[in-house]
Amino acid sequence: MKKRVVFIASMFFCSLILLVPHLYAQALKIGVFDIQKIMRESKTIDAYRQQLLKNLEAKRKPFRDKEDAARQIEEKLRKERDKLSFNERRALEDRLVNEAKELRRLKEDIDSELQKMDRELTQQAFADIGSVIKKIAENEGYTIIFERSAAGIVHATDTVDITGKILNQLK
Repeated sequence: MKKRVVFIASMFFCSLILLVPHLYAQALKIGVFDIQKIMRESKTIDAYRQQLLKNLEAKRKPFRDKEDAARQIEEKLRKERDKLSFNERRALEDRLVNEAKELRRLKEDIDSELQKMDRELTQQAFADIGSVIKKIAENEGYTIIFERSAAGIVHATDTVDITGKILNQLK
């Protein structure tokens, strides 16, 4: 009789151990999203991209003007090299060297400023995406939401993909 009670108790315990994860798995709601698709298709992200391009164009104009001035000096040196006196030629060459140095500094400044703007806009975009994901998770009861490639997910059914919902709310 004692063996029978122990057997029944152990069977109940084993059944409980096997059943509990199954019950929890059904209550777990998992979602995935594709950040690359969001970055390609989101109008909000496109607006950030357009803002960056606009800033880039504004920064490139002074650079192009300096570049044109350096080309004119170089062209003058090439065409009139034989007609210029030694001092005039030396002055133009020095001016060309200074223009080249200034162009390099200006390019470095523009590049670093654009990298800074790109980082700021990227952070803002990810903050926007994060707030949308959080809102979706709270409203629809998601337990866990993964980014498809960062989580190493090779396959996920369309039923757990919330990329479209994120794109709709980012508009």
